[in-house]
Amino acid sequence: MFKNHSPLLIRAPTGSGKTESILAPFLAQFLENNFTIAPRLIYVLPMRVLVNNLAERIRNYTKKISESITVKVQHGDISDSPFFIADIVVTTLDQFLYGFARTSLQVGRHIDVPAGSIASSLVVFDEAHMYRDEFTFSVMRALMEIMHTTRIPFVVMTATMPEKLEKSLFEYIQVPPEHRVLGSMPFNNGSLKINLMSHPLFTEDRVYLDDETLNAIAQHRTLVIVNQVARAQKIYKEIKTHLELDDEQIVLLHSRFTNKDRHEHENRALQIIPNKSMLQTSKTARPAVVVSTQVLEAGIDFSAELLITELAPADALIQRAGRCARYAGQSGSMIVFPVAEGGHLPYEEKHLSKTLNWLKGHSEFNIRDFTQVCSFVDATLDYQAADYEARDTLIDLYECVLYADTVPSNIQVRRGKPVTLVVFDISEEKDGLDRIKKEFKENSEQFNENTISVDIGIAYALYNQGHLKLKINRKYDENGRTTELVIEELNKKKERNKRPEEVIVPFGVYI
Repeated sequence: MFKNHSPLLIRAPTGSGKTESILAPFLAQFLENNFTIAPRLIYVLPMRVLVNNLAERIRNYTKKISESITVKVQHGDISDSPFFIADIVVTTLDQFLYGFARTSLQVGRHIDVPAGSIASSLVVFDEAHMYRDEFTFSVMRALMEIMHTTRIPFVVMTATMPEKLEKSLFEYIQVPPEHRVLGSMPFNNGSLKINLMSHPLFTEDRVYLDDETLNAIAQHRTLVIVNQVARAQKIYKEIKTHLELDDEQIVLLHSRFTNKDRHEHENRALQIIPNKSMLQTSKTARPAVVVSTQVLEAGIDFSAELLITELAPADALIQRAGRCARYAGQSGSMIVFPVAEGGHLPYEEKHLSKTLNWLKGHSEFNIRDFTQVCSFVDATLDYQAADYEARDTLIDLYECVLYADTVPSNIQVRRGKPVTLVVFDISEEKDGLDRIKKEFKENSEQFNENTISVDIGIAYALYNQGHLKLKINRKYDENGRTTELVIEELNKKKERNKRPEEVIVPFGVYI
C-alpha cells in the first residue's frame, strides 16, 4: 500500500475480522517499536454509536499491549481529541472532514493542526456501504481522491457495497487487484428463514397485525424495525395494547429521543433482548419486544429470535437481518412487509421496488451466504454521486488543499445542516427562562443529556413558532476544550426584521 501509494479495499462480511486485520499490524508497531506504517491511526465511522462501541473494543486490545497507548473518541457528543493527535482516534465522517478541511470549531486559531495530524496518519473508512446518501457519497469520493493525490494512506472497508458504487467511489483512483481483499465466507453458522408478506404492515394510519403474527410475537424475543418514527410509535402502541405488555417487556427506539432517554431505552432493549454475553444469565420471559426505526440497523449487539421489518434497500435489510439469529448455531425467522403506496420515505421508491421484485424472484435466497448477498446488493442498488448538488462543498474542499490561506465556509457532509436542541420544560412563569439559565450553569451535563440533533429547517419552524428561547455559545481554549458556556436569550420581537437563517445558524445550539 505504501510502495504503490494506493488505497486498500477490504470487502468482507460482518464479523469476519476486518477491523482486526488493520489493528493487528498497526498495534504490532508498538511491540516492535518500529513505526513503518504510521504513527497514528484514525478510524472513521458513519454513526456516533458505532464510534463509542468500537473505541471500547479497541481499548480492550491496546491495554494488553501497553497502558500508554491512547485511544480517543471525537464526535458531536464527545470531543476527546479535536486535534487528532492521539495514537488511535475513532471519529465520525463529519468530524474527520471538518478537521481535514480546517473548519473545526474546537481548535481555536490552530485550524491547521488537525489536517497535519491526518496527513501523517493511517486512515480507515469502515462501514463505507452506509454512506448511501448521494450528497455524502460525492463528498466521500472527493475526499478520497484528494487523500490519494496527497499520498495519505487509507483503507476502505465494507460488507455490502454494490459493485457499481465501488467503481464510482474509485473512479479517479487506481486500485491494483492485489489491493482488493474480497471475502466469501458465510456470516455465521446459523439460519434465518425469510417470509415475504403480500400486504403492508402500515397503511392509512392503521397497523395491520393479524392474529398469527401477534401470536408469533408473543412467543419470541422480537425485533420490529420500520422506516418512519410515526409508524414506530403507532406499532409500539398497537403491540403493547394487544398483548397487554408492560415496560419491562417492550421498548421503543427512534432518533427523536434526547441523549439521556435514548441511552435509557437502549439499556432496556438489551435487557429485553440480551446480547451473547448476557444470554446465559438473562431471565427475560417472552414476549419481549423492541420496536425501532433504522437506528438499530447497526451499533447495538443483540440477537432476536424473530425479526419483523418493513421493506428497505438491500444494504439496510442485510444490516437488519444481522440483528436476528446473530450468533453461530442460532436460528430465527425474518418477516418482510412491503410498504404502502407513497410510504417509501426516507428511501427512494425505485430502490424499494427493485428490492421487492428481486425478493419475489429469489424465494430460496440465503441472507447468510455472502456471495448471494453481494448478488442481491449489486442487482438492486444503484446509488450515484450528486456532484452538482454538492458543488459548493466540493469546491471548498479542493480549494482548502490548494490554498493554505483559504478557510472554507461551505463544508457539509450531507444535504441537511444540523442544529442541536437542548430540550427543557420552560414554564410560562415570568422567571422560567431565568430558572433554566441558573440550572444550566449549575449542571452543564444537562447539555448532553437533553440534546437532540435536528435539521436546520425544523429549527427555523420552531423559532417562528416561538419555541426556541435561548442560544448557547461555547468558548474554547487552545486545546479545543470548552471553557465556558454563554447563554443568550432569543428575542423574536427584537429580531423580527431578521430572517430565520440570520438568527438560527448551522451547527448552533439552542434551548
